[in-house]
Amino acid sequence: MDGIGLFNQAIKRNLIDNKKYLKNRGHYTLFYSKVVMQLKKQEKKRLDLKSDLIVPPIIIMSVTNDCNLRCTGCYANAQDRNRQLEMTSDNIDRVIREGIDLGVSIFMIAGGEPLMKANILEIISKYPNTIFIMFTNGLMIDGDVKNKMKSMKQLIPVFSLEGDEVMTDLRRGSGVYRKVLSKMSLLDREKMMFGTSITLTRENFDTVMSDDYITDLEALGNRVLFLIEYVPCNGDLDLCLTEKQKTILLEKVKHIQDDYSILPIPLPGDESHFEGCLAAGRGFVHISSTGGIEACPFAPYSDASVNDMPLKEALQSRLLTQIRLNHHMLEESEGGCALYENPDWVSGLIVKREKRTCSSIV
Repeated sequence: MDGIGLFNQAIKRNLIDNKKYLKNRGHYTLFYSKVVMQLKKQEKKRLDLKSDLIVPPIIIMSVTNDCNLRCTGCYANAQDRNRQLEMTSDNIDRVIREGIDLGVSIFMIAGGEPLMKANILEIISKYPNTIFIMFTNGLMIDGDVKNKMKSMKQLIPVFSLEGDEVMTDLRRGSGVYRKVLSKMSLLDREKMMFGTSITLTRENFDTVMSDDYITDLEALGNRVLFLIEYVPCNGDLDLCLTEKQKTILLEKVKHIQDDYSILPIPLPGDESHFEGCLAAGRGFVHISSTGGIEACPFAPYSDASVNDMPLKEALQSRLLTQIRLNHHMLEESEGGCALYENPDWVSGLIVKREKRTCSSIV
């Protein structure tokens, strides 16, 4: 089985074999049984496509750069995106529909703050059999938003934290940590499915990887935990994980799977297991807020836009094709992202280069 096949199997295995994440969420059992069937159906669609069209199981969509916070080091704030060129709600809806028709299984909705995008919850509600993971700071989840989310089992809100209260408030603003925890409590009282996303750095690693921290997340009701390796800004490598920490991370992920009612998802994870980088459609692609189709959120280069063409055509762009054909060259770097560490090679594949700096997915 090739790397793409192994990644497809890993997605299904996480949802089938590890049912601990359904603890105290029994009313989701039937839904996730249907999701597993849908995953198999979508995988078959992808496998039945012609060889010149590679459709990833996951699409990451940054639906807006607007945000109600101004976090230190935020990659969205660092982008020079023209707000007037952002994808419209109609285009977002169309791309999701086209993606599902092609075999996409999961949409990760990011920003900025995605809840600031007009009609985003209404769009997601149209697709009850597809999983949507929304990365959010959580501050806009009030009674009305919570009620809408509760009616959509396909939607998993994932709250962004930086570690403990001191670490989170230092980057996101005073009082944000406790506000986020109060939103978690709001969702937990309703027994909703939600999770947390943390950008792992050399500084917060020991805190986040401690059993006490994971136990607290579990007690708050978290059922998913994204552990995203820090990607440096402006050549700053001081916060990148050490090789020892990367090894510990893989061991800790197994520990969380075995001993907690939380589904851990490391990014990029053990790419060597999947025969290299999963970007550019091998596992996922990224669509920027202005519609550019990119290999991943940390490789801000695009030669095709879903604003100008159907998703099917954009997925066949020269840039994505060349990255896939040469993914064996993209060994994981000190910064954790091979594409980010090879900007000259990636940008050399296209005529127009769009440059930005970044530190995390949300």
